[in-house]
Amino acid sequence: MNAQSLSPKELSKALVQIELLERKPIGIKLIKSLDEIPSGVKRFGADSTGVAKSMLCAMWGDAFAGAEPFYTVKADHVCGGGAIAAGFGSTIPVEQAAKFMIGEKLVYGTLEGLKTAMASTLPFKDGEFAAQLISPLEKMNLDDRRPDLVFIICKPYQGQHILRAYGFDSGEIVHGIGGTSTCEMVSSYVMHTGKPTFTLGDLGGNTGMNIKPDEVLLAFPFPLLEIAVKNLQRICRDSTMYKHNLYRELPVA
Repeated sequence: MNAQSLSPKELSKALVQIELLERKPIGIKLIKSLDEIPSGVKRFGADSTGVAKSMLCAMWGDAFAGAEPFYTVKADHVCGGGAIAAGFGSTIPVEQAAKFMIGEKLVYGTLEGLKTAMASTLPFKDGEFAAQLISPLEKMNLDDRRPDLVFIICKPYQGQHILRAYGFDSGEIVHGIGGTSTCEMVSSYVMHTGKPTFTLGDLGGNTGMNIKPDEVLLAFPFPLLEIAVKNLQRICRDSTMYKHNLYRELPVA
């Protein structure tokens, strides 16, 4: 497949119709300069009558809930991890963040653990991006709103279908990522590896995106999503195990 032939709207529609997704996928566009923001896209909080600040995962959750396309900049964020994941650079030094992230019943047991986890997600450079456009995938296009990443919230069996469809011809398997912040695991990590992934997320990210206990998050580089979508109708969806007389060991009473 040499060229993108399906529009973001068509890709979203196919995923929702074939897999019966409860929520439509969203798209993320990473923007290096403010003058690259597409015309007609409002800034996050533009309709607020007061100060509008949030977290990156919650902003993604707004798009999953059906919000109109919007862009966000560093000043909109109260979470340093989300600002790092967007490529804006942290809102506070990591040593300061450690005061409320390190310790029993908190995020990490040691500062070194926090730094190791952050490095494992292949983070963007501080200030690498000036803004991020967040939108339902169906409201993006292949011109000025072309997404870099696509996020899909789904049940595990739906994720299994989508990821198996991705590797249907190539045999490529998809590796998941876990153990740190959701926003970092599905943004810089996917951009730098150039590969799709899936994650169980983390407490904060799952809360922000309203990911339920029986759901997972898939992340695709946009150019690779079409491979999965075009193969969704080609994969096997019914097990043939019932045709065999399988002996099953009984549980101990």
